[in-house]
Amino acid sequence: MFFSFYFKKIIKEYNIYSVGDTMKKMIGILILIVFLAACIELPEKNETIKEIKEESVPTPDYSIYEEEYQRVMDEIKKSFPEGEKDGRIAVLRIHGILDVEDVLPITKHLREIAESDAQGVILWIDSPGGSVAAVTQITYEILRFKEKKPIISYVGGYGASGAYYISSVCNKIIARGDADVGSIGVIYVHVDASEYYRQYGFEFDIIKTGKHKDAGADWRSLTEEEREWIKNSVYDAFYRFIFTVAKGRNLSYDYVKTYADGLTWSGKDAVNAKLIDAVGNFDTAVDEIRSLTGLNNPELVFIEEKSFGSSESWDALRYQLPLSLIRDN
Repeated sequence: MFFSFYFKKIIKEYNIYSVGDTMKKMIGILILIVFLAACIELPEKNETIKEIKEESVPTPDYSIYEEEYQRVMDEIKKSFPEGEKDGRIAVLRIHGILDVEDVLPITKHLREIAESDAQGVILWIDSPGGSVAAVTQITYEILRFKEKKPIISYVGGYGASGAYYISSVCNKIIARGDADVGSIGVIYVHVDASEYYRQYGFEFDIIKTGKHKDAGADWRSLTEEEREWIKNSVYDAFYRFIFTVAKGRNLSYDYVKTYADGLTWSGKDAVNAKLIDAVGNFDTAVDEIRSLTGLNNPELVFIEEKSFGSSESWDALRYQLPLSLIRDN
């Protein structure tokens, strides 16, 4: 579709329709080849793909998976309690990249659950994180909910960065052994495309009310003053992240900081690092909420908000400052 658009544009601009069909095709193909060649960057020698040598591959230990399989099967057998339902537990799914448009629906659900007859909630989290503004607001709502009823975080696949931030203030965190957890850190990315624009002849007319109104725009570089302000904002969010995890997990600031290098940890490693409470499946989280609420056989009420985040751009595994640096003060 992309090439079709440019091919039609090339035909129109160069009036290729005025020549014969064969010549048209030849000229069109030649122009397209030149266009594609200009877009291709040949890799440097150090960018070539390296094959993993067979002798460097770790030796498998299938006994580990056998033990895990037995635990899973035992858990499944226990997941069918008998008798009448003695209460209700809400299960709220939070997934995708968290942004400010997710705050209202999450707030709505948590406040409705808090006022309902449900005795607690499990947050089923599959998220790589999100914006600072969204995550801090969602954290506030979780803390508010926790004042009335217990709340458990269950990480099925991703509970990284901002998603770990909101999980850290829950009563308990349960994660699968192969889930990605952690990534304590903050990132801001500025793309300076001014040289690209200059090379291809782009010009910008910018009318602004202050010298910093377009700070962060890709048509210019950051000034030293702007870079310093952004750095301070990044570290302010970072230290707040450490503070929140330390408070939520009952750990010291220094201890949390040793794990605040941006890496994600498997559920197995995270439990050893005290970043989560237990490794398990969804039924493990159900057992935890049963223990906190005193229920034996709760009815599970599943809630999913379709507008939560987006799973299409999960390359941004981050707790991220907004790219817009418009500051009204």
